[in-house]
Amino acid sequence: MISPFVIPDKHVRNNPDYTYTVRSIYFDTPDLLFYREKMEGVPYRLKLRIRGYNKETETAPVFLEIKRKHKVPMTKNRAPFPFSVVKEILNGTQHNPATVFFKKESSHEDYIRFAYQLNKGNLAPTVLVVYDREPYEARADHSIRITFDKNLRSAPLPKIRELYSDDLKALMTDHFILEVKYNKEYPEWMQLIANAFGLKQVAASKYCMSMDNHKGLLEMKPWQLMMARNEAMRRYV
Repeated sequence: MISPFVIPDKHVRNNPDYTYTVRSIYFDTPDLLFYREKMEGVPYRLKLRIRGYNKETETAPVFLEIKRKHKVPMTKNRAPFPFSVVKEILNGTQHNPATVFFKKESSHEDYIRFAYQLNKGNLAPTVLVVYDREPYEARADHSIRITFDKNLRSAPLPKIRELYSDDLKALMTDHFILEVKYNKEYPEWMQLIANAFGLKQVAASKYCMSMDNHKGLLEMKPWQLMMARNEAMRRYV
């Protein structure tokens, strides 16, 4: 039904199934503040994560990201690095990546923001979230994106070097997540299609669903979780 209005995203047009794999390690505080804020519906909140795609390669970028929510609008800061440098940064052996790796001043600023939040909140890797994304963009307005996220899977307390791990626990195996991303107006044609299927907008945080997929994390006391995460932090590389 959407095919008359969209084309495959430029990143997947050469892929037979029009998909790529998204891999994210989410950070949180010892008392899981980011998880609790999302579950409680706090209107102003943020998440920190590192994100890579598909399989590990020497040249593929990995992004240090901050995702912010201000009621409805979402904003994102992201700084790209080679994966080897990300491991050095989070292991404390690369202290000044800006001198070598940044092509844009905004990326340097985004790296500083990430490093500030990481240290301010005593944040550490909490859960690895992986899924396959089938993305499309509107023919008339490429800022409108339709994505289908499927095969959601996760792992608790990952080490940074495990970003590309496939030792994961599946969840939501019989569903996918449909997202409609737009800058100005929700497209009328998509609204008609959503109405035809009786679709309703709901919150679908892959981070929270993945946390719920590992109940042991949620049952830990803050000091227990901090000790477990610190052990993972000591074995970044």
